[in-house]
Amino acid sequence: METTAVTRREHYLNANYGLTSWLLTTDHKRIALLYLVSITFFFFIGGAAATLIRLELMTPQGDLVQAETYNKLFTMHGIIMIFFFLIPSIPAVLGNFLVPMMIGARDLAFPRLNLLSWYVFILGGLFTLSALIAGGVDTGWTFYTPYSTTYSNGYVILTVVGVFITGFSSILTALNFVVTMHTMRAPGLTWFRLRLFLWALYATSVIIILGTPVVAIALALVGVERIFHVGIFDPALGGDPVLFQHLFWFYSHPAVYIMVLPAMGVESELIACFARKRPFGYTFIAVSSLAIAVLGFFVWGHHMFVSSQSVYASMVFSFLSMLVAIPSAVKVFNWPCMRAWSFRF
Repeated sequence: METTAVTRREHYLNANYGLTSWLLTTDHKRIALLYLVSITFFFFIGGAAATLIRLELMTPQGDLVQAETYNKLFTMHGIIMIFFFLIPSIPAVLGNFLVPMMIGARDLAFPRLNLLSWYVFILGGLFTLSALIAGGVDTGWTFYTPYSTTYSNGYVILTVVGVFITGFSSILTALNFVVTMHTMRAPGLTWFRLRLFLWALYATSVIIILGTPVVAIALALVGVERIFHVGIFDPALGGDPVLFQHLFWFYSHPAVYIMVLPAMGVESELIACFARKRPFGYTFIAVSSLAIAVLGFFVWGHHMFVSSQSVYASMVFSFLSMLVAIPSAVKVFNWPCMRAWSFRF
């Protein structure tokens, strides 16, 4: 009796086995899974801090932790959730996994750089976790000066170094996406044939590339002032604390769109898929992603209405803040037009 040998189909999970094959992989799908595991780990760390915060607030007395510990909890919760979970979650996981497949490429343009970005992310996370274990930091996730540069007794430098390093991970990933979409699209796949998720990810990458260096410089200056007592932000040394707020929010408001734009791209794909219709208003939705990315850099002042900002500057920032709602609304009001009420699962 003849036996037929069954050929096992090789794919990214069974191509190689062992820890080394994962830690040295340049496969975009495996790197996406490495990010998924890492980000999930940080999510539980940040979630544990959030749980302790809520337990502390269960009673008016706040009798679970001391006031100083409470400040450290909400600071570390904010830092970990924003820089190590929310910002990298969709781009680093779904982006790495799907971008090459959606444009017909075998991998990203720079596979080794892609792996390096994960190692840089882990290195930054280790610095931040070291600060948490050593005693934490109580400045709030915004690191407002001059408290962070002069008065805080926490491990500000260690935390700032962790966030600074992690920023390079975001920049490397974003550069990889931009170069890949420009140079590795399949023949005939023009820009307005791309999936809406790719448009959202492209706009997100532009924000990361342009915005992350600014907050990195701001945090580096915090470290310089704290160590060398140079008058950059501390008014007692001739510095300007509002300057730090401008630098910080110039990145940190667009960071909101780093979090939400990829999610909007996912939403557009899901609605179009389950409504079984081509995305309604495809061109407008695609362009609206770029419009959000551009306008997002002009609205940081609405975080600074009570920071001695002039009334006229506040008026301008208020107008621009309302203006950025228009491309967001373009997405939201186009989704129901795909007959989302006729879903088939």
